[in-house]
Amino acid sequence: MPDLLAGATLASRLRARLFAGRLDREAEVGLVPLPGSSLAVHLARLASAEERHTLAHELRHLLTDLHPERLAACRGVIDDITLLLHSPRPMRARGMARLRILLSDGTGPLYRNGRGSPAAALRGVLAAL
Repeated sequence: MPDLLAGATLASRLRARLFAGRLDREAEVGLVPLPGSSLAVHLARLASAEERHTLAHELRHLLTDLHPERLAACRGVIDDITLLLHSPRPMRARGMARLRILLSDGTGPLYRNGRGSPAAALRGVLAAL
């Protein structure tokens, strides 16, 4: 597998931070990045241990501080996702991007008055990881 970060410029690294939401959507649909592109930089970030731990913490935060009644039935799948995120096993970028999208969508199924089933959305993330 080629080194996707080879040739990554400061500009592509900056774009990866500024346009993370768009790049999450590109990763979730499976776009293949060019080496050194902002998508390649973003995918490397998704694969990092730091990002995995951050997402696990955000998912746990939902259970404790926000709307636990909406997520009470999802505790098992949330536990499964966080265990995977803390494991040394590699995660697929599509699943990591899907989780980031789910966590950032305030109108989505994880949040009060959100649309959709939280359990179904979380099972989809687990399958994609």
